[in-house]
Amino acid sequence: MDSLQALGVSVDAEAIYLDLIEHGESTTTELAQRRGHTETELQPWLDELTAIALVDHREDKVGPRPPQLALEAYAQRHARQAELARQSATKLTELWSAGAGQRRYLEILPGFDAARTVLNSAFGDAGERVRAMTIGNQATARHRIVDGLFEALERGIDLHVIYGAHVLEDPESLHKIQHCVDAGEQARVFPHIPLNVTIVDDRWALVSARSEVQLGSRHTVAAVVVHQSPFLEGLVGVFDAFWRMAVPLSGDSDGPTSETRRLLTYLSAGLTDESIARELGVSERTIARRISRLQDTLGAKTRFQLGVQAARQGWL
Repeated sequence: MDSLQALGVSVDAEAIYLDLIEHGESTTTELAQRRGHTETELQPWLDELTAIALVDHREDKVGPRPPQLALEAYAQRHARQAELARQSATKLTELWSAGAGQRRYLEILPGFDAARTVLNSAFGDAGERVRAMTIGNQATARHRIVDGLFEALERGIDLHVIYGAHVLEDPESLHKIQHCVDAGEQARVFPHIPLNVTIVDDRWALVSARSEVQLGSRHTVAAVVVHQSPFLEGLVGVFDAFWRMAVPLSGDSDGPTSETRRLLTYLSAGLTDESIARELGVSERTIARRISRLQDTLGAKTRFQLGVQAARQGWL
């Protein structure tokens, strides 16, 4: 029998209680003799039973008490403690959510409109670079250029974007992306982009996902802003991993633009980045980024190799 053991009572204390039920009220000396222990050894086990009101002490005798009332009282005490624990859990969860649990580095956005507003602020807030993965516009299946993208590229922001491969099947979206690439964006494609992520200067990121099932007139969108934290560092690592696996997408797939030809001509003529930037009316940083993108496109590791490859392609 282990009914009392289920309540945390020791094996020896339960055996003493059963002994007292069988033999009735006994002196501690009698009980010790029956159990084969000293009176001193019995004391801790008697204290266990006293704590849950299963035994009575009268002078030098100890006797069993009816279990029903004692254990019902025990159950009620623990029920009150359980309720207090539940109330404490609720209160502490509220404090956790208001503090370290969520709002220090996570901001839950209410829906698509809020997420779009944050996304449109990304390029205005960026100081050095923006990295993004996109499965496509959240509102429609077509790609939409984010506000401030071209202005950011013009002032030298480094922009890397990974697109879902489905954009290759949409001529309008592909045309817009190639327009961005011509302006200086470095773009790659990957077959399965799981969610939209935009990382600004490694300071904050917008993460959003859209439900597959459309509810009412639009899809349900869940979005969160992640500030500096291990979570943000993890997102940067995820982006970098996808970037290494993705395939470069060049805006020069049908041949170089006239501006690209001019850039290659100036490079072949030995002009410095500063001189080329002045001739093209852009920043040196933009020129360096465009040269790097051309090297990726033509598989050149150096600028000399870039000139050789461009000549082989008939771009010069």
